[in-house]
Amino acid sequence: MTRAARPQRLLVVGGTGMLLGTVEGLLADGHELWVLARRAPALEHPRLHPLVADYGDAAALDDTLTAVTQEDGPFDGAVVWAHSSAPHAPEVVARHISGPFLHVLGSATADPSRPHPTPGWAGTDYRTAVLGFVREAGRSRWLTNPEIAAGVLEAWRTGAARTVVGTVEPWSARP
Repeated sequence: MTRAARPQRLLVVGGTGMLLGTVEGLLADGHELWVLARRAPALEHPRLHPLVADYGDAAALDDTLTAVTQEDGPFDGAVVWAHSSAPHAPEVVARHISGPFLHVLGSATADPSRPHPTPGWAGTDYRTAVLGFVREAGRSRWLTNPEIAAGVLEAWRTGAARTVVGTVEPWSARP
């Protein structure tokens, strides 16, 4: 498997819950991380910089990211999980990123009856990680947080344009 060149200054949005394992993996890979969430991560590391902010407030989000990037320039890349209640958040974040942007999306974006187009603000290195489900023993279940974190980390490392974590097929089998 080929690994894409990996930036060193990364922003992770929503890295305190289901993406905490992704944050741990990115730190293990040697990255310096800024983790933006409503609360500080339950993790301390010399290369981890918590950014406590509500990404639901577009102006406050932009102000927070501007304060960080004013001195050192834009982040080299980002992993972004933002709830649908803050549809503006990924676009605001994208203004502060100079490299890969991995957008973590829920399974609904794989619904064949509702195509999910690439957003107009997306740059040339826009990538998606679609969170699906697991089929086992004839039943379906949602992904666990460790499965999500590992899948998103792998999506970052491989640099694929679209990664499905778990499966989204058949769509009728989702839990």
